[in-house]
Amino acid sequence: MDSEYIPEGVESREVYLTALDILKSTSEDALMNVKVLIERISKKMDTPPKHYLVYRDLNIAAQDSLSQIRSKKGRNGGYFRLPKPAVGLEKTPTQKDIDKEKTLEKHLWPLVSLWLKQVKRIPFASDEIANLKGGGKWSNPDVVGLNPIEELGFFDVEVTTVEVKPTLTLWRQFFFEAVSHKRFSERVYFIYRATNQDADQVEEIRKYAEKYGVGLVSMELTDDDYESLRNWKRLEEDDRSALLEYFVEIMPAPFEAISVRDKIQFLKQLRITTKSDLYTFGM
Repeated sequence: MDSEYIPEGVESREVYLTALDILKSTSEDALMNVKVLIERISKKMDTPPKHYLVYRDLNIAAQDSLSQIRSKKGRNGGYFRLPKPAVGLEKTPTQKDIDKEKTLEKHLWPLVSLWLKQVKRIPFASDEIANLKGGGKWSNPDVVGLNPIEELGFFDVEVTTVEVKPTLTLWRQFFFEAVSHKRFSERVYFIYRATNQDADQVEEIRKYAEKYGVGLVSMELTDDDYESLRNWKRLEEDDRSALLEYFVEIMPAPFEAISVRDKIQFLKQLRITTKSDLYTFGM
């Protein structure tokens, strides 16, 4: 990937590329104040857009997993440029690369669903909801767990969602899909199958997980273990449960309250409209 990449949703290509140029001497430890950045961008452009539109594009760019622009919020916050493309690859992953990852990860979904039920004690979990495709690119988790709370006349549902990956090869491409789940999920996990080549990347993804409040779990499955998942329905219950011993929870998923309206909309996306639907989810 090069500096010509423009994050999806950014309206002004010129704003993004100008910001990249201005931020080239910044870093995570040497931020540029957003007001200063906007003023410098405006001075460099022949026809600068209104400041609020510049801010909008900067904010969108800072949240894009492939963008080199990042931000830190708060009184002493600001914007900076990553020293290298955020994907960490020599080239932007192609649709063929992405489709291949999706094909491989599907074999892991039933095992992750079982992990939610048996290890995290979430009574209702499903690995079939990704096929619904009702929420768009950023609202279709691979696995969902629902934990109803009904006591003393109070009723609620705690939602847990998971993004699953067969490797860390393209993790930067997919990590922010997990982050996007935080709109409608109280707990979010990013779970991947570990390989011997992951050591250099684990520490980096751990920092991302800590920063964005995402649980991080590795599955230490051998090639034979992984192959056995292709025949999930033929595996004995004891063999399935034995594979759960290879899950290593690097970081637990913190609980974060969400909008009730967003949660209800997500549950409807799962075709849950009654308590009966809820108590049969994933069964």
